[in-house]
Amino acid sequence: MAKPHSALEPPFHPTPKTNSLVFHPPASIVYKEALVRPKDGKSEMGTYLKVDLSPIRLDKIYRHLHYAGAPRFARPLHRQKLLSRELTITEDISEHLTWYQSKSAKLYLKPLRAYLFSETFWREHLCSDVDLHKSACGFLLSYVWLMSWESDFHIAKEMKLIPKDLDWESWTEFVHSFTGVINTKSLHKVHRRYQYGELRLSRLNRIYRYSPMTLSLHNLFHGFMTTSSWYQDVFRNNFGWILAPFAILSVALSAMQVGLRTHQLSHDSAFHAASYGFSAFSLVALAACIRAMLCSWFVLLVYFYIVAKMYHNKVQSARRAASAPMGA
Repeated sequence: MAKPHSALEPPFHPTPKTNSLVFHPPASIVYKEALVRPKDGKSEMGTYLKVDLSPIRLDKIYRHLHYAGAPRFARPLHRQKLLSRELTITEDISEHLTWYQSKSAKLYLKPLRAYLFSETFWREHLCSDVDLHKSACGFLLSYVWLMSWESDFHIAKEMKLIPKDLDWESWTEFVHSFTGVINTKSLHKVHRRYQYGELRLSRLNRIYRYSPMTLSLHNLFHGFMTTSSWYQDVFRNNFGWILAPFAILSVALSAMQVGLRTHQLSHDSAFHAASYGFSAFSLVALAACIRAMLCSWFVLLVYFYIVAKMYHNKVQSARRAASAPMGA
């Protein structure tokens, strides 16, 4: 249900150039196994905007998002290119600004709609719902992060991430107006998802698999966003870790077998002692390596968790202070 708020206003001062950008809604969208056509009426438009702007899946796991990303601004598009990330379009708002690393790195981005520049559209459809208003403000803020430089703007143009009639001068004027309304230090007027910038998809998958809020058989196998529907990929991604215990057991059993066979077959006591000693040494060395690896992994895990949590708390405290009224 919409949450009305009579005091909400568009988060910018309109200009003739940005206010005249033409919005073409999609022909249809799938929502709850049904086709919705945004042109058919206000209720259908409301459903479309909810799908287009509300990061519902991230809302479910918000308290775990600090595990998937830092509470800092997303890096501009030119920097993403510098990091060798392939920019890939997604129409799912929950996947916006998520990144994935396999053979190549990918950053998923949702295109910016022309209706977000229209004062009339904001007053008719977005200012009557607090959640939609915050989601739309956060989505706009994400592009303020992404398009800081003119080079970023041209990359977005090439990728068709922004309206084709939007020019650089209009964008800079719009950003100046938008950041004059939205407090970019406190971020209290934007959806809480945008307290974070880029989110690591591999960690979102783990959170979605094991969080009590999203626990299901489907999520256990697919996670937040599956990157492949092939069975071999599903088994490799979910059960590849099984190979490690088998490799360790194989080395241990081989060393034990060598020790037993030298005792049974060797008539040279010196050779038997050396072989048996080497087998014993292999087992001890294997155990020591496993212990060192597990200890290192645990220490690093705890260290990075503590550092990330301290940084998270520091940023959140600063944002709460920035959003508090003067003199409070």
